[in-house]
Amino acid sequence: MSGRLAITGANGFVGRHLATLATAQGIEVVGVVRSPAGAEAVRRAGGRPALVRGLEPEALAEAFAGAAAVVHLAQIGAERGDATYEAVNVAGTRAVASAASRAGARRVALLSGLGVARFGLARRCTNGYFLSKLAAEVELFRSGLEATAFRPSYVVGPGDAFVPALLAEMAGGQVELVGDGSYRMQPVAVRDAAAALLEASLGPSLGRWRVVDLVGPEPISYRAYVERLAARARARGARAEFRTREVPVEEADRLAATVGYRGLGADELDCLLCDEVSDHRPLEALLGRSLTPLDEALDLALRAALPASGDPQ
Repeated sequence: MSGRLAITGANGFVGRHLATLATAQGIEVVGVVRSPAGAEAVRRAGGRPALVRGLEPEALAEAFAGAAAVVHLAQIGAERGDATYEAVNVAGTRAVASAASRAGARRVALLSGLGVARFGLARRCTNGYFLSKLAAEVELFRSGLEATAFRPSYVVGPGDAFVPALLAEMAGGQVELVGDGSYRMQPVAVRDAAAALLEASLGPSLGRWRVVDLVGPEPISYRAYVERLAARARARGARAEFRTREVPVEEADRLAATVGYRGLGADELDCLLCDEVSDHRPLEALLGRSLTPLDEALDLALRAALPASGDPQ
């Protein structure tokens, strides 16, 4: 596998892992970021940063020069201020595809969302966020480039923000669940996500249009996920004895739509509750190997999140 790889949002959770994996294989990485701090994160991952303040086609095309492929990760999961879904997720993807074409890159890979396939069919998948991800996929597929849209459930691993947040709740003695916690998720290890993005970008062609559900080997309810994480954390000496408090779904929806529910807006809460799972075997076929088991993925995340004492950082 060879060729220059450009990554937008390269300083983010998945982007850092992708940059590290690619550079470890001798691949030149150009990480497109918006700030000096982001540039430093790219350097630490082994890549060369390119500062682009906005997703503007001309500046992006210059950053993408010489790249064989582009991985587009610079998107948003909630609208805040001037960062709207239309401006970032939709128009940004259009700009990335246009810039990639102008720069001579032959492929683009995108992180979409697992609920996209049920937009208009399921309440929790029918919102502005999933609509923007659907529109971003369309922009990519209409670009004339070889395009792969990855639809992730939840990506877990070292640097994942969700695991430390749950550990902090556990250490405080209470974990809050929306409803009974029976809604499912399908966590995928970040190293598998990074490997899949790299394979789709610089490996054998997957064809002109391809969608891959980026899911791990084990669907699991949210309640069971919390319990599994707690068990793995206790095995590492962390404080993870707690009670659960169930918040009525209606109350969480009301808060999310007004002041926010524990930092989540309405669309973000939908993503938590959407209960989307899928077949992991196409991802295994792409990678040519088994996926990382959930317990192993959790252990890797915990190793990074817990100091030597076992307490959350």
